[in-house]
Amino acid sequence: MEEVGFVKSINGDLANVVFPRKSGCGGNCGGCTGGCASSSETIEIKNTLNVSVGTRVQVGIKKSIFSKMIFWAYIFPTIMFAIGLTAGLTFFKSSGYGNYELLGAFTGFILLGISYFLSGKIDKKVSKNNEYEFQMLKIVK
Repeated sequence: MEEVGFVKSINGDLANVVFPRKSGCGGNCGGCTGGCASSSETIEIKNTLNVSVGTRVQVGIKKSIFSKMIFWAYIFPTIMFAIGLTAGLTFFKSSGYGNYELLGAFTGFILLGISYFLSGKIDKKVSKNNEYEFQMLKIVK
């Protein structure tokens, strides 16, 4: 994942880089009547390219790292919910419960909560690893 932004300020060895948010119409706001407000997002990145204020830089993160982040944030909880729902429906229906759908859904939500707890633990563990941080890739002219 790579984006281009500009350096707003420098604080020691860190740079505050501003990225314009993309609007729903793809940035051509004059072509639509949505009236969306495209604001900006600022992140703090290690100034590895020794850039100055106003410089446009390309910032990114490795695709493999980004894919891992997507997995733990979205795919893992979805899988856990599906497993909990399916297992709960199967178990409670075979046990003869009349409201097995509700109990199955409840089981799915319990496993969803467990997945968020596990994802949080994993996030705390890997947040200490520098490869999970955004990096300045190059100066854009």
